[in-house]
Amino acid sequence: MLTAALLAATEGGEATEAVVNPILPTVPELFWGGVSFFALWILMRFVLLPPVLRVMEEREQRIQSAKSEADSATGGADEARSAYAARIEQARGEAAGIVGAAREEADRHRASELAAANAEIAAMRDAATAEVAAAKAAALAQLRSQIAGVAVTAASRVIQKDLDLDRQVQVIEDYVNRSGRGPAA
Repeated sequence: MLTAALLAATEGGEATEAVVNPILPTVPELFWGGVSFFALWILMRFVLLPPVLRVMEEREQRIQSAKSEADSATGGADEARSAYAARIEQARGEAAGIVGAAREEADRHRASELAAANAEIAAMRDAATAEVAAAKAAALAQLRSQIAGVAVTAASRVIQKDLDLDRQVQVIEDYVNRSGRGPAA
């Protein structure tokens, strides 16, 4: 570019100033820029970067140890969860056993109570049957004596003679007992 400005100045024959481009660096700027770059690079590489790398490595180690602790805690939690599930299953089994035993005990108790109630009912039925049989026998005996009394009274009116009631009742009862149509019929 400098040469282009010199050519332009010689062609016109006039003396002109050289135009300097402020963006393009000059040789001394390039030299000092390179020296500054390498000095900064050496400073960064050997002085400033090692502590940063050490901090990053320590941080990575802390992260890894935290991950392994979390993994072991997760494994412990999984083991605890498995143990808890096993205990719950065991408790359910025990509860089922207790409920089954209680159910069997209730069935046995119910069967014994039922047997006692049936025995009591049978005893009451036997007592009632005996009472009914006794009442029936008493009613039949009373009925026989009344029928015998009516028969003797009717016979005494028919024959128009007083008959001995006790003796005639005894004769009627002997006849009924011999004929087999006693109180059991």
